[in-house]
Amino acid sequence: MKKFFKFGCGGLIALIILGVIIAALGGGDNSTKDKEDGKQPASTDVGKKDNKEKVVGIGTALEVGDAIFTLNGVELADQVGPSVLPKKASGKYVVLDVTYKNNGNKAVTIDASFFKLKRGEKTYESDSVASMSANQGDDGNIQNSFFLQEVNPDMEIKGKVVFDLAPEVAEATDLQLQVQTGIFGTETGLINLK
Repeated sequence: MKKFFKFGCGGLIALIILGVIIAALGGGDNSTKDKEDGKQPASTDVGKKDNKEKVVGIGTALEVGDAIFTLNGVELADQVGPSVLPKKASGKYVVLDVTYKNNGNKAVTIDASFFKLKRGEKTYESDSVASMSANQGDDGNIQNSFFLQEVNPDMEIKGKVVFDLAPEVAEATDLQLQVQTGIFGTETGLINLK
């Protein structure tokens, strides 16, 4: 009996996991069967949104969903923050001066994760600690840091979002800022940095 529980329970669990994997891999695409039957497959475009992102330049407002993003300026820096305790870059900081406006009907909690830099297929995440430091004055007060900040409808905030990049990437001419409507990025748009 002990032997059964040693192998039996483990074997049973392994069979369940194997069954789930097989079901996940085996389910799905009927398009081949439909083609063999002479039927046309159901359209997959029904309800699908246009995935083409809007692209604007510096100083131009970009409406994405219920949000309006404006990239006011871009600068490169070796350090950010107050002169007493600056935060130094591992590579080179790209500091973006951004304005966000909530055009929706409900408050939105915005975070630095709403902003990503894109270069071709590569995606660069913002440095939240450096972003907070860049928004801190010499008196120690942090202005709008885009760190889980709630923005009510019709309100606008302005602040800095910082990226720590390799120097050659920071100076590239094909970097784009990708903005999104929420943490999961249901709607996105692009702003050219140069």
